[in-house]
Amino acid sequence: MRLGLCARRMAPRGNFPRPPDPFETTVSFFRASSAPCVVNERVTVRRVRSKPRAIGTLKLLAIAGLLFVTNDGVGAHAQLLIDQDRLSTLVMFAAVWLLCLGCLPIAAFQPRWPVRALWAFLFSLSSGAAYGYHRASGTQLTVYDLLSLWNSRQEAGRAYEFYFNDVVVGLLVVAVGFVAFMATPPIPREPFRKALAWLSWAPAVPVAVITAIILLRAGGGTHALPQQFTPVAMSLLLAAKTATREPAVRREVPVDPVARPSARHIVIFVDESVRGDYLDFTPGNPYTPNLPGLRDRVADFGLASSGGNCSQYSNAILRLGGARNDLTHTMRTNSFIWQYARKAGFRTMYVDAQAPEDKNTGRLQNYMTVEEEKWIDEFEVIQNTSSPMLDFKALEMVAEKLKGDTPYFIYVNKNGAHFPYDKTYPAAEAHFRPTMSEADGGNIMAARINSYRNSVRWSVDGFFRKLFEIDLSHTAVFYTSDHGQQFDPAHLTHCTVSDADPREGLVPLLLISDDPDLKSRFAEAAAINYDRANHFAILPTVLQIMGYPLGFLRETFGEDLLSQINTRQAFTSGDVFGLFAEINWNPVDVHARYLEESFTAGSVQCQPSR
Repeated sequence: MRLGLCARRMAPRGNFPRPPDPFETTVSFFRASSAPCVVNERVTVRRVRSKPRAIGTLKLLAIAGLLFVTNDGVGAHAQLLIDQDRLSTLVMFAAVWLLCLGCLPIAAFQPRWPVRALWAFLFSLSSGAAYGYHRASGTQLTVYDLLSLWNSRQEAGRAYEFYFNDVVVGLLVVAVGFVAFMATPPIPREPFRKALAWLSWAPAVPVAVITAIILLRAGGGTHALPQQFTPVAMSLLLAAKTATREPAVRREVPVDPVARPSARHIVIFVDESVRGDYLDFTPGNPYTPNLPGLRDRVADFGLASSGGNCSQYSNAILRLGGARNDLTHTMRTNSFIWQYARKAGFRTMYVDAQAPEDKNTGRLQNYMTVEEEKWIDEFEVIQNTSSPMLDFKALEMVAEKLKGDTPYFIYVNKNGAHFPYDKTYPAAEAHFRPTMSEADGGNIMAARINSYRNSVRWSVDGFFRKLFEIDLSHTAVFYTSDHGQQFDPAHLTHCTVSDADPREGLVPLLLISDDPDLKSRFAEAAAINYDRANHFAILPTVLQIMGYPLGFLRETFGEDLLSQINTRQAFTSGDVFGLFAEINWNPVDVHARYLEESFTAGSVQCQPSR
C-alpha cells in the first residue's frame, strides 16, 4: 500500500515526461521503508535549490549590467588598436579585460561576507566615481584627474552643487553595485566554497597589473580598462607616490633688493574662473558696463594664458615661484613669494575669499602648506559672509591696509565666478535670463552663459567700480584669474587634463596704479605685450617692483611683463610637480575667436533683461 501510494503521488499528469533539473543532485532517498517522506523531501530539495539558482543568476546579470553601463568605449578602443595595427597592445588590452572579468565573479561569490564586503565596497565605489566623472566631463577618469580632484577637495561642496545630477547618478551606481556584489552567493558544494576562499585575494592581481601599466606609461595607459579596477589602482598608486616622495627643500632668497620698492603696497587679485574675453571694454556694452569708463585707469594686457587650467596649479605657480623654463624643479625648490616680500620690507597678508558661507574655520588650499603659512604675517579667511559679498568684504580689508604707511604685500583669492554661478551674485542682479536656476534642465549651454554673464557683471565689473573708489596712488595692483571656463555641458568647465579646451586657460591680465611713473610704465608694457602675456611673467614683475635685480629675475624666472614677451602662449594641465611625467602644455592662439558665437550680444538665448 505504501509503495502504491508513492507511485500515485509521483506519477505526472498526462503522458509528458518531467524535464530534468540540471541543478538537482542525485540523492539516494528512494528506499521502500521511507517512501512517503522521501517524496516530500525530494520536492523540498528542488524548491530550495531553485532560490539560490535565481539569486546567482540575478547577481551575474546585475554585475554584467554594471560592467556594460560603466565601461564606455571598449569596442571603439579595440577597433582603434586594430586600425593602427597595434596587435600586441590589443592582445594585452584583451588579456587585462579577461583577467578582470575572471576576478569579478570570484569577488562577488566569496563565501565569507567580510571579504565579499571589502571587494563590494572597492568595486562599487570605483564604478560610481568613474561613471559620475564621465557624465560630468565627457572623458574617462585618469590618474591626473584623480590628482586634481584630490587637490581640489576643499571645493567639493560647490562641485557637488554644480554637478548634482551627475553625483546622484554616480551614487546610484555605487548603491546598485554594492547590493549586487553583497547579495548572498549560492555555493552548494563544499569544494567550490574552499576554492573560492583560497582565491579570495585574486581580484588584487588585476589591480596590481593596472598599477604597473600606469607606472610604465607615466600615468597613462588606462583608457577603456575596466572601471571597477582602474580607479582603485590609480588611488593606491597616488597614495604610494605621495607617501614615498622626498619633500621639497626650498631655498632662502638668494639675493638682496638693489633698489627701493617702486610702490609702497603691492596687491595681487587672483580671481576665480574669469575668462579673459568676457571682460568687455566696448562703450555701452551690457556685460561689463563699468569697465569702459575705467579703461584709462588700467593697463590692459588683453588675453593672457594662465599657469594651469585648475585653481590649485595656477595659484601654486604664482606663489611658489614656478618658472616656465624649469617648472617641475622650481615649483619644489624656489622661495615662496612671501619670503621675497618680507626681505624687501613688506608685511605679508593673505586673504581667502573663497570660504563657503557655513565654514567657520580656516583652511589651507591650492597647495599651501604649514611651512608656507609661517611666512604670512596676516592670514585672513572671510567667514560668515554671503557668497555675493565675499569679494567686496575682501576689498574692504585690503582698502584698510592701503591707508597706512606700513608697506603691505597682499595676495587675494577672490570668489569671482566660481560655480555654481548663480550663487555668486544677488538674485536682483540677474540681468541675463534664463539662468541655470530658471532653465529647464539647468545645465543647457545658453543658461550656463547667462548665469556666468551675471556673475562676471557683479563680481568683476562691480568689483572694479568699488576698487577705484580706493586711493591707489601708492599701490601697484595686479589682477588676473586662475583659469578660464568653457560651457559645453558635455565637458568639464575647467581642469581637463588631456586635450584641454584653450578657453580653460584664457584669462584677463590688468595692471593698475595711480602712481604716475608706474602708470606710465604699465601702459607702455601693455601696448608692447597686448595678447602676449602669461602667468609666468607676473612673479618676476612683482619682484622687480619690490626692487630685486633684473638680471637675477630673468635668469631665475624668465620674461616679465615690463619687457617684450616672445614666448608662445600656453598653459599647463595636470600635474606640475613631476609626480609621473613631463609637463603637459596646451597652446593658446589668442588670435582665434573663442567667444561663443551663438551666445553673443543680440542673440535670443542671452538677451539681457530690460
